[in-house]
Amino acid sequence: MSALIGHRGILRELQSLAMSEEPPHALLFAGPESTGRTTLAIEYARLLNCEQLHPPVTAGSSLFAEDPAFQSVPKSAVPCGECRPCRLIEEGAHPDVITLGPGDALCRPRDGESHTAHPDSRDIRICQVRGLIDLASRFPFEARYRMVIIDPADRLYRNGAAAHTILKTLEEPPGHTVFCLVTAAPEDLLETIVSRCRRIDVRPVPRSEIEASLVARAVEPALAARAAEASHGSPGRAIQFAAQPGLMGDRGRLLERCARVASEGTGPRFRYAADAAERWRKDRLAVLVEIDAWESFWEERLRGGASEGAGHDELAGALEAMKAIRQVREDLQTNVIPRSAFELMLLSFPRVTLAASPEEEPVAYA
Repeated sequence: MSALIGHRGILRELQSLAMSEEPPHALLFAGPESTGRTTLAIEYARLLNCEQLHPPVTAGSSLFAEDPAFQSVPKSAVPCGECRPCRLIEEGAHPDVITLGPGDALCRPRDGESHTAHPDSRDIRICQVRGLIDLASRFPFEARYRMVIIDPADRLYRNGAAAHTILKTLEEPPGHTVFCLVTAAPEDLLETIVSRCRRIDVRPVPRSEIEASLVARAVEPALAARAAEASHGSPGRAIQFAAQPGLMGDRGRLLERCARVASEGTGPRFRYAADAAERWRKDRLAVLVEIDAWESFWEERLRGGASEGAGHDELAGALEAMKAIRQVREDLQTNVIPRSAFELMLLSFPRVTLAASPEEEPVAYA
């Protein structure tokens, strides 16, 4: 079974690109965390290198489309999953499918340069880009196309020299290497880098598709439904929730925090916005999960209010809150200052009244 959940339209596009005579040399997979961006990049590596889709060239055969071997290949196909390239890529063991991210991968210091190890670096450094350029200049070990996945690509921006150094390779890439840049923050990439890539926007997957895929993976239907709902369109999170249901308990605690903040005034909300902006700088995924919790909080209030006959103002307030959440997601993908985006979101939320817990109820005297 394919590791990919949803994204049938993108998959058809990748199939078409892989079967073309000149596949694009650089793709940019942009979208929220855990939506399948890296899985799509790996699937593209299989589409480019599957021996059933691209029969190996033998002595005396032609590389042109008139070759009978190539004429027999379907224009839209899926990797066989059985040939050596497919198996190695699926196992994460193919020598020509390489992931470059923050740390020491591909690090290549200059000759004579004093260079300390940086396994815990948060950036993709220029020494790593030098190693990448050196690798790309060589022919692949065995693949038809070498695949270099840069994830997260926005970490190049934090070190301007690294971003500018890789630009030349993206402008004039070797014909045997394909780059896949993966990011949740395309606005943090240099415009010159983005302009040299074919951009593919990876959006959240419908809940019904995630739930059906989990059930097909032998997840108990009730758990699959809970995990799909809690994932808010992120298949990666849904798989985590299905494997570790306790993680959904953390989501419950987030919902309680949302209720507390929504019941407070302007001062506490501004403090929350400042804290969220600081955490966004350090751990975007955690904050995105929290934004998902906010959406669930207001969805539940809207659903409950509608069923209980709540007033117009209460329902309208919940709708405005959900619009604000959608807006903050868009703002965080652009150059809006995170703290301002969070403040605007919090100020758009109506103030709610929390139900008293049993411990808080006054004691009745006889």
